[in-house]
Amino acid sequence: MASSSDDKSQPAPTILLAKKPRDATAAVQEETLVGHTKIVCTAAETLGDMLAEYVKVAGDVPEEGIKLWKEALWLSAWMHDWGKANDHFQAMLLNGGMQRQSIRHELLGVFLMESLSDWLESVWSKYPGWVKAAVVFAVAGHHLKYPDPYASLREGTSVTAFKGHNDFEALLSIGAKRYSLCSTRQCKNETYGLLSSDSLPKYLKRLPRLFDFDFTDTEKYLIASVKTALMAADLAGSALPSYTKEVAMWVRDRLGQTIEAQQLEAVVKAKIGGRAMLPFQQEAAQTDDNTVLIEAGCGSGKTIAAYLWAARHIKGRRLFFCYPTTGTASEGFSGYLHDPDFDAILVHSRAQIDYRLLENMPSPGHEESELRESRLEALETWPAPVTVCTAHTVLGTLENVRRGIYAWPSFVRAVFIFDEVHAFSNRLFSYLLRFLKDFPGVPVLMMTATLPKERRSAIEEVCRGRGGVLTIHGPAEREAAMRYTLEDRATDVASVWDTVMGVYKRGGKILWVCNTVKGAMEVFDQAESLGLKPEAYHSRYRYCDRLKRQRTVIDGFRSPESMFAITTQVAEMSLDLSADLLVTEYAPIAAMIQRMGRLNRFDTIPESTCPAIFVRPKKAAPYEEEEVALATRWIARLADGKPKSQGDLAEAFLRIDEQNTTVLPIERCEWLDGLWYSQRDQRAIEEAGYTVEVVRTEDLGHGDLAEFVIPMPIPPDDSWREWRKVGRYFIVPQGRINYDERRGGNWNHR
Repeated sequence: MASSSDDKSQPAPTILLAKKPRDATAAVQEETLVGHTKIVCTAAETLGDMLAEYVKVAGDVPEEGIKLWKEALWLSAWMHDWGKANDHFQAMLLNGGMQRQSIRHELLGVFLMESLSDWLESVWSKYPGWVKAAVVFAVAGHHLKYPDPYASLREGTSVTAFKGHNDFEALLSIGAKRYSLCSTRQCKNETYGLLSSDSLPKYLKRLPRLFDFDFTDTEKYLIASVKTALMAADLAGSALPSYTKEVAMWVRDRLGQTIEAQQLEAVVKAKIGGRAMLPFQQEAAQTDDNTVLIEAGCGSGKTIAAYLWAARHIKGRRLFFCYPTTGTASEGFSGYLHDPDFDAILVHSRAQIDYRLLENMPSPGHEESELRESRLEALETWPAPVTVCTAHTVLGTLENVRRGIYAWPSFVRAVFIFDEVHAFSNRLFSYLLRFLKDFPGVPVLMMTATLPKERRSAIEEVCRGRGGVLTIHGPAEREAAMRYTLEDRATDVASVWDTVMGVYKRGGKILWVCNTVKGAMEVFDQAESLGLKPEAYHSRYRYCDRLKRQRTVIDGFRSPESMFAITTQVAEMSLDLSADLLVTEYAPIAAMIQRMGRLNRFDTIPESTCPAIFVRPKKAAPYEEEEVALATRWIARLADGKPKSQGDLAEAFLRIDEQNTTVLPIERCEWLDGLWYSQRDQRAIEEAGYTVEVVRTEDLGHGDLAEFVIPMPIPPDDSWREWRKVGRYFIVPQGRINYDERRGGNWNHR
């Protein structure tokens, strides 16, 4: 398969390296190819021993399958960097990156495995075909760059593999001892052509067809788990101490951290004080069901029930508490885990900013800080037995998102709580269904206020393979308590303002929810013109200001003074506030029920009802016309001037929704269905949005860019595509955004 052999024009280095040495004249053990491989093998073996039982249970895998999984993981660790033994890669490390690779080392590594196929035959013959496929897929994709996204841009016509190097022989001997393979002393350096007509490119082109097997669902799960575990082992082995015993100890110490039931029960006791648990919370605390749906109205105590359920199932495991948004995740973290006696971590795209800027946040744990100082943030969940995150963190694993991939050793042994599942987008919800389907042994609890029929049916259908789903309903007395009086004012906005003024003058709390930022700002301007002192809260703020806005609104509803908050959909979830008057635009029914959860919220049985006023928006956007039409029917059923309960809202929704025959699809995912194609960021788990993340030129140099990011609507012209980018953010030319800390930002079109 070689174009020529023993190429003397490419002298081999004295030592084969795995990564750039700190001292080019004296590489240390972990920087060498042999040393690094030994470390990764040790990390992989440690992960295999620690996680095997959990991988088995999570995927409902037979015992023999788990033994094979452990072998496939070790084999992939042994072979994962063979391709680094080439002239281009070694020159790149020694020349400070000046040498460009003509072929990625992962692909050359797969080819070298094939070139040694006769030598390895006695290994592969022991195992079913999926094991070799798992190793090949893992080696090719362990950097999430297969197929090579830059293959067409690479230059060079040949590459020399140092197969005759003493270090390569030592590399092969690692596995030769384990599998009693013969000596490889007769291997020689070989130069391979890289033109399309040469053997190496031809082999790589037909490679997927060679492993185009009809894998079972269990085999897909095991193959994907091998790939993921290898990436975790490689990262740990790339950055940790050189001695293999130290690496094994490091992995065991961090992944060995779990939490006890009484520690989660202590979180509950700290939250509820001396109050007794409600019956539905006691039911959650006592059930052994692996899959639970808690359906209860806003403010009923679902989160308490969820922690109690987790305590029941936590033995030897960890907890991942997953929220739909970064804001709800931060609120949930600070509200329940402010000062626990165990390590807990907040994980989302702006978590580090929240740690710095939110006053009620706990300090990062010692282990978390140590990982960040060592530039090992990707492994941040390993030492923490409790992780609070967005649902995207966990479900993103199904699309090879790096943060989820590296957290996989933590969450394969976890119990999961998914909050506000009714608020997931259709695509994100489909990934939740896929998660439920392909991790049948993982304990999962979901929470919702009101779940549309098609989502309930989809959950019930997919959970048949999990032994069914137990639905726990909230407290009947709270669901039946008369809490609201609904009024449909449609377009009679003038009378709405009369009502607002009356409540405001009496020292009441008013929440006005609009469907768009533009609409919210129009209401804000009108309120100021009437002499009121409104507070706005929406998405179009600099992130640092948005955190302040959220705190201002929450604190304002807790103060004894009048409060008038004008918000968008951001008020629908996990804002623990109670209004005396709610004004809301027509929106999808589930969203309006969520908005009403901020009205007359705190008392289990209120002394009197509070008014909810509905007004028709000028346009249906950002929702669909059909959604607004259904909302109109729902309002017509309820807006009769008579007191209504949370149960009445849900029943009217179900009546309108009962004709819905929509079948929600279970999303295809790259992690399981695209086993060959290991690339990141190829498929988003969220639908494409209509905003772009920008930073104003005026804010440059004043701190972390992420603190000043504003999600703005995409401008109508395409000139923004030419703006400078720093990381993922577009830098907006000076003056293009009108900005005020109270009002937020809007485009200056002049």
